[in-house]
Amino acid sequence: MSEPDYGVVLTEADQQFRDEVRAFLASALTTDVRGSGRSEGDRLQRMRLWQSRLHDAGLAAISWPVQFGGRGATPVQQLIFNAEMAAAHAPEPINRSAVNQLGPTIIQWGTDEQRRRYLPKILSGEEVWCQGFSEPDAGSDLAALKTRAELCDDEVIINGQKIWTSKAQYADWIYILARTDPTAAKHQGISYILVPLNTTGIEVRPIRQITGQAEFNEVFFDSVRVPVANLLGPLNGGWQVAKSTLGYERVGQSRTHRIERRLGILVRMAQERGALGQPGRDDGYVADRIVGFAARVEALRQISAQATAAGVRGISPGPEASVAKLLTSEVDQAMADFGLDLAGPAGTLERGSVGATKNGNVAQSYLLMRAATFGAGTSEIQRNVIAEKLLGLPRDP
Repeated sequence: MSEPDYGVVLTEADQQFRDEVRAFLASALTTDVRGSGRSEGDRLQRMRLWQSRLHDAGLAAISWPVQFGGRGATPVQQLIFNAEMAAAHAPEPINRSAVNQLGPTIIQWGTDEQRRRYLPKILSGEEVWCQGFSEPDAGSDLAALKTRAELCDDEVIINGQKIWTSKAQYADWIYILARTDPTAAKHQGISYILVPLNTTGIEVRPIRQITGQAEFNEVFFDSVRVPVANLLGPLNGGWQVAKSTLGYERVGQSRTHRIERRLGILVRMAQERGALGQPGRDDGYVADRIVGFAARVEALRQISAQATAAGVRGISPGPEASVAKLLTSEVDQAMADFGLDLAGPAGTLERGSVGATKNGNVAQSYLLMRAATFGAGTSEIQRNVIAEKLLGLPRDP
C-alpha cells in the first residue's frame, strides 16, 4: 500500500486515528471483500460486506455526530480516512450516497423518531437508499419537477416519474421531491418524501448507458401511498431540505480519493513504455500533464477539506461545495481522457483482452467519466452558483 500524503501536519490524536484506520484495513480488506467476480451480484455482495465491516468498526460515517452513530471526526481525520481508503484500494460501501447525503439531511431536518428509525440502518447497510430528484423535464432546473403528491387523510399519494436514478434496481428506499401544492410559486409547494421501493404502484426500469451497464433507472409512481410521517422537513418546504442534500452531495462528490487513485494509475502508466515505444516519463509533454494533475489534486484536497468541514455536524455546506464539485469532476474527467491517450491503441480494449493495458480498464473509465460533469449538478449549474453566491454577479435569468 502506498503511503498517502495528507498535505497537513498531524496531531497525536490524528496519528492515533490514522493507525486505527490502517489496522482496520489490514484486517478487514480480505479476499472476500476485494473479490474478483465481475457480475452485479458479486459486486453488490462485496459492497454490502464492506459496509458491514465499516459499521462494526465505527467507521461507516466518521463525520456524523457521535449521538447519531458517527465519531464527530475533524476535517483532518476525514482527509486521513479518505486518503487511507484510497491508498488501500478499498471498495465502495453499498450505502455511500446515503451516508454522505441523506443521513446528514435527516440529522439536520428529521424528527427524533425519523433519526431513530432511519440512521442506524443507513449506517449498517441494512436498508439501501437511492435518490429520486431528476425528472425527464426537470434535471438542471430541478424545481420544474412534475411529480405530484396529494395529501389524503394521514397518507400521501404520489404520481409521476423520476429518471437517472442510481441504485434503484437494488435499493430498498428512495427519497424524492414531489409537488404538494401546485398553486405555489415554483420553488415553493415542494415536499421531500421517504418512500419504500416495495410499495405498490412503483415500477423500476433500467437504462442501458454508454458503458454497456445499467447503473441508472427510470422510476414510475402510480398512486403510490405512503404515510404523512414519511415527509422529511415541513410540508411544502422540501426545497430547502433538498438544497441541504445537494450541498452534502457536492461535498461527497468533491472527496478526492478517486482522482488520487487515478493519478497513481497515470503515474504507473507513464513509467511503462507507451504507444511511442518509450516511457512516458521521458516525454516532456506527458511529464508536464501529470505534474499539472498532481498540483490540481493537491489543491482539491485542501478545498475538499474546507467543504467537508462545512458539511459535518448538521450544518449545510455553503456554495464553496460547488467549487469543490466543479473542479473535482472536471479534473477527474480530464485524467480519464489523458489515460486513454497514454494507453494508446490498447486503451480501446476491455480489461483482460489481449494487448489491453495492465493499469485498469481505461476505456470503461473514459466512457464512465462522460457523466462526471453531470452528477450532483452540471458544471454549468455549479458555475452559476459560484458566480451568484460567491462572486456576487447578477442572477442567471
